[in-house]
Amino acid sequence: MRERLSRVWERGPVRLAGAALACALLAFAGHAPAAPGGGVAHPGPGEPIAECGACHADPKFVPPVRTLKSDCAFCHGDGVIGLTPVTHLQSAARERGTAIRPDPILARDEPTILRNMLKIPGGPFILGDDSRHADEGPMQEWSVATFYLDRLEVTNSDYHRFVMATGAEPPAHWGAHRPPAAIGDHPVTYVSWYDARDYCAWRGKRLPTEFEWEKAARGDEGLKFPWGDVFDATLANTPQSGIGHTTPVGRFPNGASPYGALDMAGNVWEWTDSWYRPYPGNARSNPNYGEVYRIVRGGSWFDCEFYKCGISAPTFNRGFFIPNTRNDTFGFRCAYARPEAATPQKDPAAP
Repeated sequence: MRERLSRVWERGPVRLAGAALACALLAFAGHAPAAPGGGVAHPGPGEPIAECGACHADPKFVPPVRTLKSDCAFCHGDGVIGLTPVTHLQSAARERGTAIRPDPILARDEPTILRNMLKIPGGPFILGDDSRHADEGPMQEWSVATFYLDRLEVTNSDYHRFVMATGAEPPAHWGAHRPPAAIGDHPVTYVSWYDARDYCAWRGKRLPTEFEWEKAARGDEGLKFPWGDVFDATLANTPQSGIGHTTPVGRFPNGASPYGALDMAGNVWEWTDSWYRPYPGNARSNPNYGEVYRIVRGGSWFDCEFYKCGISAPTFNRGFFIPNTRNDTFGFRCAYARPEAATPQKDPAAP
């Protein structure tokens, strides 16, 4: 298995495949073989199934009940103990939109919606980077409209209110319909892109685009990390910090972005509304581009050095995963734009 992974890594810039594989093998993000650029590559009709993560690495291994694996259902169906009954057909239906309506109290007016949000002024910023991976460049100036972003990642306590109000499925690690008290102020995890989108809709908000997220993280000066251009393991909950699990949101105030957003490096990867596409001027082909994988940003606490992930905290780092992915390293925060500024800007990665 390790030889197989080494060969994958030698083929090119696939560092987020490391995150995907790490999640698959260690955090149980999925049981299908990893694609060359992240996410999951399913076998075609009649094709043999390759190594499928931790569950199939050891034939005696039995998936724990807490496992949430819609990808396993591709091969095994929905009847396997511990699998979330989410089929690809159901996923396609969810892709068309959310049935969640804004909460009449928490989303009753704009002042309520904007509570604990930061105003990110519109205008140009430095997008991307040319020093690392092909899909992060070319570095260029881009512009977004004024928007608002949650100062903190959504916590387990926040998400609990959503679960109770809407009947949404609780995250697997809660063990019940409420989170353990000890992690109430930690970022919620084991949430898919669909879960994150629905929560934001319930709050009268939406997920940020990856370009809004990047501007909020690096400011107008194009910082490499939210706090500056030099990495510092004491300013965020990253693998290099040695904590080994999520921490309460906002625990690292000195690691704030130029606009005051916290935990934009480490703690949990954050879902965005963007598809994984190339930036304008990027001529490097990538079979994973398109409307298959959603972008995550910010890195997490998880140590995936064996998979050569490197430092995942840079503000320009891009991760991409299938929207159904749920694991203990993915969370989110929400964004909001006033109606007069809500006309979508052209996505710089759109064709």
